[in-house]
Amino acid sequence: MPVTKIPEPTPLISADEARQLVADAKPNRSQAEADTLAANALRWAMHNAEGQTSTRIRTYASYGRTSVILKFAPGEADCAGAGNAFYNDLIANSNVLVADAISSIIHGRDQALISPLQSMRLLNEYNAKLVAFLRRLKRAGYDVKAGEELAEQGIHDNSTVVVSW
Repeated sequence: MPVTKIPEPTPLISADEARQLVADAKPNRSQAEADTLAANALRWAMHNAEGQTSTRIRTYASYGRTSVILKFAPGEADCAGAGNAFYNDLIANSNVLVADAISSIIHGRDQALISPLQSMRLLNEYNAKLVAFLRRLKRAGYDVKAGEELAEQGIHDNSTVVVSW
């Protein structure tokens, strides 16, 4: 079994740099903070979901399973601090309000916290990364089902992806 290399710790921002950011801040930009938090939170949630997939496949396969169900979006009912792992990653990298706004964007619901331009950017980034990852899985030989393919099997949660081998 290959040895997993532990990544180097992320460099910490200095207190002087943080103070300079505060001095340069533009306090009257009400959506700027949510926009920035949302971009970071979505990026990390996607990164974590992708990174955990190999580990989950390896674990499930070692116990004789031939498929795994993954969540690559908040569930439709995820909000107010309660939800699946993807939603929890959004919260961990932002806050409940931003996570709920991202959930609304992904599920096509109205929200007023994140700017319209940033909402479009987030949705574009989310779709592009998800499609690219699903294609990578298919190129690696996995059978991948999502969306309408799962609806035919009675799974209507659009945050679900089933990967089989």
